[in-house]
Amino acid sequence: MVPPPQLNLLYLCLLSYLRVSSSRTWMDATDPSKLQNDGMPRISPRRKKTKDYMSISNSNSNAYSHMMAAHIEIEMHRTTTTLFEETDPFRFTSEPSSAPSSTPTSSPSGTPSAYPSTEPSASPTQSFPPTKAPTASPSVRPTAAPTYSVAEVPRNPRDGYFNYDASSSYGPNRWKNVNKLEKSDPGYFWQSFDMEGIISNECGSGKKQSPIDVCVKPRESCTETHEMRPKSGDYKMDSDFITKQILSNKLRLVMAPRTGEEPDPPQIDFSSNGRGIIDMTNIDFKFPSEHTVCGHKFDGEMQYFTYHPARKRFVAVSFFLDASETNPRNEHLQEVIEAFRIVYEEDERKCKERSASSGNSFANGFASSGNGKRNLYNHDNATMIMRENDKIDGLGLQQEHRHLALKWHPFHPDIQKTVHFWGYSGSLTDPPCTSDSVDWKIMDVPTPISPRQLEQLKHILFTHVDGNCKRTSVHNSNGSVARPTQDPQKYYKCTRDDYVSDEERAVCGDEGCVNPFGSGLNPYYPPLVYVTGPPTRSPSK
Repeated sequence: MVPPPQLNLLYLCLLSYLRVSSSRTWMDATDPSKLQNDGMPRISPRRKKTKDYMSISNSNSNAYSHMMAAHIEIEMHRTTTTLFEETDPFRFTSEPSSAPSSTPTSSPSGTPSAYPSTEPSASPTQSFPPTKAPTASPSVRPTAAPTYSVAEVPRNPRDGYFNYDASSSYGPNRWKNVNKLEKSDPGYFWQSFDMEGIISNECGSGKKQSPIDVCVKPRESCTETHEMRPKSGDYKMDSDFITKQILSNKLRLVMAPRTGEEPDPPQIDFSSNGRGIIDMTNIDFKFPSEHTVCGHKFDGEMQYFTYHPARKRFVAVSFFLDASETNPRNEHLQEVIEAFRIVYEEDERKCKERSASSGNSFANGFASSGNGKRNLYNHDNATMIMRENDKIDGLGLQQEHRHLALKWHPFHPDIQKTVHFWGYSGSLTDPPCTSDSVDWKIMDVPTPISPRQLEQLKHILFTHVDGNCKRTSVHNSNGSVARPTQDPQKYYKCTRDDYVSDEERAVCGDEGCVNPFGSGLNPYYPPLVYVTGPPTRSPSK
C-alpha cells in the first residue's frame, strides 16, 4: 500500500503531464496513441520535415528567434505550425487525417448494380416544335380587324363609273375612258365651278397629275409670307349649311356657298394668293392617304378645298390622318364621324323599309351582293364598330347632338398641328383629273386619331348601302380609295426659315424665338421630315 504522501505526489505529476500535453482526459496520458490522429491541437516535439508533415519552420529560423516558443510547434490536422500563428481548427486540409488504404474495401463488381429498364420510368411529356413565326404582337386595335369585300362591277355600268381595282377595266389605269359624269358621280361636283377644261377628262394625260410623293429635297422655294389664317365661320355640323355625303370613293362635307354677309362659311387667308380670304367649298376624306411622304402612306387624308373665282382654280389643304395605337380619341373629329353616322343609319333605315315592303329580310337586302352570298356585311359587327366606346345611346346621343349643334372649326388645334407644308400645282385626284387646277398644300404634321375612329370612318364608307340597298363603295381588295401616286413634280417646302407662327411672332418678333414656341392648345410639333432643299429667304416682316 502506497503511503498517502507518495499518492499525492503521483497525482501532482499526473496533472502536470496533462497540462503540458494538452490532453483532454486521463486516457490521453495513459494511452495517447488512441487520439494521435483526432485533429485536436497538442504540443509535440519538433520533427524533421517529411512528406507526411508540413512545417513552416526551416533552416533559416532567424525570423522566429524573437518568439518565446520558437522551439514549440502545434500539430493541427497533421500539419505543423508555430504556436503564435493564427490557426483555424475547423479548416480543411490538403491531406486526409489518415492515409487511405492501398486496397479497396471490397473488389468492384463487373456488372452495374442495376440494369437499366427497357421502358421509361414515367411517360414522357409531349413537346411541340416551336412555331416558325412568332405569335402576333398585342395590339389595341380590334382582335380581328373587319374586312371589307369588294363590290361587284355593275352589269351595265354608267359612263361615269370607275373603281380602284388595278386589274379591273375600270381601275385607275383606265380612268381615261370615263366619258360622261352624272350627278351621282363624285366628279360631277367639280362641274359646278367655273373652271376651264373641267369637262374634259385628263386622267391619262400625265400633265401635272396628283397625288405625288413629297420628301426632303424640294426643287422650288417657298413664297409664303405668313401662316394660313383660317376662320371657322358660322356653320354648325347639324345644320343644312353642311351637307354630309357618303360617296362611292370618299366621305364629303359640302359647305353651302355664301349667299350674303351672314352666315359665313369657313374661310382661309392664303398669303401667296394675294387676293384676300377664300371660302371653303368642301372637305373630302380618303383612305388611305393619297399623297405620300418619302414613300410612306398614312392611314387617311383630309382634303380641304377652297375655290378662287378670279384665278379659277382650287387651293387644297391636305391633312394626313395618323391612327397610331397609342393615340386617344380625337374629340373634335368625332363630331364629323357622328354626322356621317346619322346619314349612314338613315340609309340603313330606308333599306330596311324597302326590304320589308318587298318581302325580303333586312339581311338579304342589306348583305346580298346579287350572287346569293351573304358574307359581304356583318350587321352585328357593324353595330359594334359604330357604337363601341362612343356616346351615342340615350343621354349620350343627346350630348352628341348638342356637340353637332355647335360651330365646327376645321382648323381646331385637335386637327391642325403645324403651320408649315409642302406645296405644288397639281390636279384633282379622281375623274376628270383636271390638270394644273389645284394648288396643293400638304401639312407636315399629321392629325392624330384613334384606331377605333379610323375603323368607324372606313366602315361608314366601305359598307354603305343607299336607300335602294345597293352598295356604293368602289374600294379595292386592299381597302383603298386612294389614287396611286403620279409622276414626280417640282414642289416646295415652307419651314421656320420662311416664317414662324403668328403666335410665336407675337412673342419673339418676325425672326421667331430661339427655341420653337407654342403654348396652350397650340404647342410646337416637329415636322415629319426636315428638308435639305434650296436655300429659303428669311421670314418676311
